[in-house]
Amino acid sequence: EAALRVNGLALAVLADAATRLDAVLVHYSTDFVFDPVVDPGPLSEDAPTSPRCVYAQSKLLGETLARRAPRHYVLRVASLFGGTRAKSSLDRIAGAIRRGDTVKAFANRTVTPSYVPDLAAATADVLAADVPCGLYHCVNSDHTTWVELARTLATEMGADPDRAVTPIPFDPTAFPARRPTYAALSNAALAAHGVRLPTWRDAVARYVKALPPL
Repeated sequence: EAALRVNGLALAVLADAATRLDAVLVHYSTDFVFDPVVDPGPLSEDAPTSPRCVYAQSKLLGETLARRAPRHYVLRVASLFGGTRAKSSLDRIAGAIRRGDTVKAFANRTVTPSYVPDLAAATADVLAADVPCGLYHCVNSDHTTWVELARTLATEMGADPDRAVTPIPFDPTAFPARRPTYAALSNAALAAHGVRLPTWRDAVARYVKALPPL
């Protein structure tokens, strides 16, 4: 109930306020709205959604209600890292690598890692470039598995990826909120409007350089 109120129904209130004020509404959604059974290739904005948990359902409801605002951008993001408020999965992996711990990473879960500073910059570019309103995937370019992501991170941090990272199988039923096995998002639609995001590998390299010293 709380998820539906905060992620879903609240967007009706925001959309109505944006309409009254003739303001632009920017709403961030999630790759969790997808859960394809087979690998379909990078998912575009018009790919069929199939939310499998309450969180994903509430976010998809928010997408629908946000579109009530005449001037709106619904930006789907995914696998965030490099924020300042909360530790992401990649932040926790980086911490483990720093401690010399062995990291377990999913070998069969495909994601689009996305660096928070890049998404903030892309959002500003969307607004400055007067991109047509609508739904867009706002993620770093290219996609990968979690184990490849962890190995790349270990290499950038100067660790031996073979020793630092252990591949494990992904079980979507092991989480309270079901995560999609395949969640590679294409950002081609934004790129077509001149908003191009760096690759996730480039983002990981900059993320490591920005890590605070031990």
